[in-house]
Amino acid sequence: EDGDGDVAALTDVEVRPWATPYAVSVFGHPIMAPDPFGRGRAYGDGRALSLGVVVTPTGERWELQLKGAGTTPFSRHGDGRAVLRSSVREFLVSEAMHHLRVPTTRALSLVASGSEFIRRLWYAPGDRGREHPPNTVVNERCAITCRAAPSFLRVGHLELHARRAARAEPGALAELETLVRYAIKRDFSQIDAALPLREQLLEMVRIFGTRQVDLAVSWLRVGYVQGNMNSDNCLLNGRTMDYGPFGFVERYDELWSPFTSDMERKFGFERQPLAAQVNLMTLARALVPLFDREGGGLDDLQRIVQDDYLALLDAQMGEMRRQKLGLGAWDKEASETLWPQLQQLLQRSAVDYTIFWRQLAQVSSAAAADAVVQGDVGAEGLLELLQPAFYSAAELKPHLDGWRKWLRLYALRTHADGRPDGERRAEMRLASPKYVPREWMLVSAYSAAQDGDYSQLDELAELFRTPYDEHPELEAKYYRRTPDEMRQAGGVSYFS
Repeated sequence: EDGDGDVAALTDVEVRPWATPYAVSVFGHPIMAPDPFGRGRAYGDGRALSLGVVVTPTGERWELQLKGAGTTPFSRHGDGRAVLRSSVREFLVSEAMHHLRVPTTRALSLVASGSEFIRRLWYAPGDRGREHPPNTVVNERCAITCRAAPSFLRVGHLELHARRAARAEPGALAELETLVRYAIKRDFSQIDAALPLREQLLEMVRIFGTRQVDLAVSWLRVGYVQGNMNSDNCLLNGRTMDYGPFGFVERYDELWSPFTSDMERKFGFERQPLAAQVNLMTLARALVPLFDREGGGLDDLQRIVQDDYLALLDAQMGEMRRQKLGLGAWDKEASETLWPQLQQLLQRSAVDYTIFWRQLAQVSSAAAADAVVQGDVGAEGLLELLQPAFYSAAELKPHLDGWRKWLRLYALRTHADGRPDGERRAEMRLASPKYVPREWMLVSAYSAAQDGDYSQLDELAELFRTPYDEHPELEAKYYRRTPDEMRQAGGVSYFS
């Protein structure tokens, strides 16, 4: 924040001597399009330019990347620009995710143009109803975000070179090995470089699998949906990146996604751990040519990708759910009774995901004891605590008996655990944020910013620095269900 010099360094049209801007190709899915290299499959960073890697005084390495700085060799027919709407979303949410304790890229700066506007397809004001792609051309302010990560190496980069090796292109296998060794040095520095390459590759896949589990479980803990989890935006360092068709679950739906292009809900909320495993499989598949050359190891590779991943996922999902419920242990009763019954009620009762967990953390040991002793009467008191989370009395009504039954079961378990009230509730609050970047909050912030008013952006940025705190002064404004006028609204509940 020491002024215009820092901003100019990140936004100036002149290329500074310390920066060598470059864009990179990734595999993703082969897309036939003109490209400057004559391969006919131009797919890569269409509006992202890496400036280089900086080293902090503490020795940390951060790669800086501009998003929206103009065309790259992979822009195809696009202009390489970003608009303020998408830039505000990424700036606020990537920083919020950091403070939510979710692995993520960071936002270093956001600069809006005072004079440049560009036409983009989006949704008309008041556009509501069934999900559909953008259908209106709007004039939007241009912006550039600078994001940072230890590296932006992705699974898709290795996939690209593996595809070339599979076609037996001259030198392709050597290029794949060079890139893999560089990726290990950059993103897997804990691996001993003196080990045989086969052992390094196995350890690389094992670590990446752990990172994918950590990431997917963190997303489910806070209610985040990435929207698009292809290999082209899956970082080897295990961080969330490329905030595009993302969203936070408001009314709970186990397969919810705001991304209209994902009609099959392959990347829906509760399916994200599976999608993360697919990216692990993709990485492993990209390394197979090197295993073949090294003389085996595919059985070990398969075990890591399938058995080890699922075992770790099961353990971490259980621990995450234990914390959110405030239980003393994750056991058979929790996994086979408490959790399945709760998930069914959440799915059927029109419940706000974030508010539900925070309200559940208000259940005291005394209230739980009352529910144990008094039955339905005591359970009714617990149900009253959850009322702020329910969207519709009509949709809740058929399931009231189910909620009373579950709350009695939960009260019995809480009472039997005998955990100190303060300890249990504090753990629950640390597992379940009170404030997340709901899309209607972001819409309000970027709409005001479009007119030069950044006060809401500043307010949200400050709020998201401490998303687990109570903030009573902002509770009425932000600790609330989706406003009626925003439900099923294009560009809020869904987008592309």
